[in-house]
Amino acid sequence: MITSPTLSSLLFVYGTLLSASNHPMAATLRQLGERVGPGHFPGRLFHLGGYPGAVYEPEAATLVHGEIHRLTDPERSLPLLDDYEGDEYARALVPVRTEGGLVDCWTYLFIRPTAPFRLITSGRYFD
Repeated sequence: MITSPTLSSLLFVYGTLLSASNHPMAATLRQLGERVGPGHFPGRLFHLGGYPGAVYEPEAATLVHGEIHRLTDPERSLPLLDDYEGDEYARALVPVRTEGGLVDCWTYLFIRPTAPFRLITSGRYFD
C-alpha cells in the first residue's frame, strides 16, 4: 500500500461504484466528479456477496480491473465515500496502470480475511 499526505483527486473503483452499476452511490459518484477511463492494478478481487472486495498485491500475476474517476472536491467527497465503504475497507493510494502509464489513485481495499470468499478470476466485477 502506498500512503501520501497529499489529497489526490483520482479515485479507482472496481465494484458497486463502476459506471455500469445501478447502485445509488454510483450515481452519487457521477455527481462528485467525472470518469477518466479504465485502469487496473495487481491483486485479487473477491465476491463478498452483493459487492466485491479487492486486495492490492504488487507481485500478483492477477489484476483487479476498474475505472478511474477524478473527484471535483476530494476533501468533501472522500469522507462521504469513506462512510459508504465502512469498516471492511481501508482507503489507500495505489499505483493504477492506464494506457498512459501509472497513476496513484485512491481506492478502497478489503481488509478482512479473504478465505471464506470466492475469487473473481477475471478481476472484473461485471463480467
